[in-house]
Amino acid sequence: MNQRILLLIVLGSSLLLSAAVQPGVAQNRGAFSFHLENDIFAGTDRYYTHGVKLTWISPDRMSRRSDLLSRQAFSVSFGQNIYTPYEIEREDLIEDDRPYAGISYFTLALHKKRDQSMGTFELLLGIVGPSSLAAEVQRFVHSLYRGTRPRGWHHQLKDEIVFGIVFDKKWRIFRSGEEKKIGYDLIGHVGGSLGTMMTAAATGWQFRFGSNLPKDFGTFLLRPGGESGALFSEQANHRADAKRSGIHGYIYLVGHAVYRNIFLDGNTFRDSHRVDKYPFVGDIVLGFVICQKRFKFSYAYVYRTKQFKTQKKPQIFGAINISYVY
Repeated sequence: MNQRILLLIVLGSSLLLSAAVQPGVAQNRGAFSFHLENDIFAGTDRYYTHGVKLTWISPDRMSRRSDLLSRQAFSVSFGQNIYTPYEIEREDLIEDDRPYAGISYFTLALHKKRDQSMGTFELLLGIVGPSSLAAEVQRFVHSLYRGTRPRGWHHQLKDEIVFGIVFDKKWRIFRSGEEKKIGYDLIGHVGGSLGTMMTAAATGWQFRFGSNLPKDFGTFLLRPGGESGALFSEQANHRADAKRSGIHGYIYLVGHAVYRNIFLDGNTFRDSHRVDKYPFVGDIVLGFVICQKRFKFSYAYVYRTKQFKTQKKPQIFGAINISYVY
């Protein structure tokens, strides 16, 4: 029954978001983005242990609803995240460690872009619990390379349909001379989410330095209801720029104020395992990006402060993104 309700909501949201994109002149063909995050890159297997998302980004369309010319696009994403405690081989309930949890989700996002800023409004629908198939995915992956066996999934959060509404604003604070091959820029962002999955706010800064910086709005981490893949804001709109190649590094600092996180607080309407979370969490991200004509590849190393009071160690994981403008 839950799956049928979720399907109806997804179809209805698709129609509403499609209607929100105003008619205009298409400026490009669109893009695909694949995002993978996993703590195997840091040699660990705990906490936020796996995340994957595939995104399709529509062609930009010009809009003149205000005095300033802007571009609009929408994106559709499918993804899954997996969370486990520190010791995954234990079969008993580890009361002072985070719950086993997984989510499979679907998002629809509307993006409005100007030369120096981009705003995103996103809707998320997902399923948390056994129906997310997170347990099956982790067990299958571990069986391939004969790693440790996750034995505690029978303690995972119970089935629950979750939703999220997110707004995110990015703006380019400054940028070095446009004609220089070696340049730098600073991108700020602020955003918030409201829903049964996550209610939180975040703000951060991303500094980039390298050759032929793309005219997009940076490379950000995967989070359900947050980012919608690597958008080629300018690069997709100008074919000459889309053929440029370059490489750059970046550092990204972000802080989160968290009121609710279902993966730590437990199920919304049913009793389940939970832990006492910290209300403030910070990330330090170091990464590099390679742009080769219409392809974009990025890798980042992420350090995240402790999210709950009995957490033994901070979170460390790696993030890969591959995007293609077709």
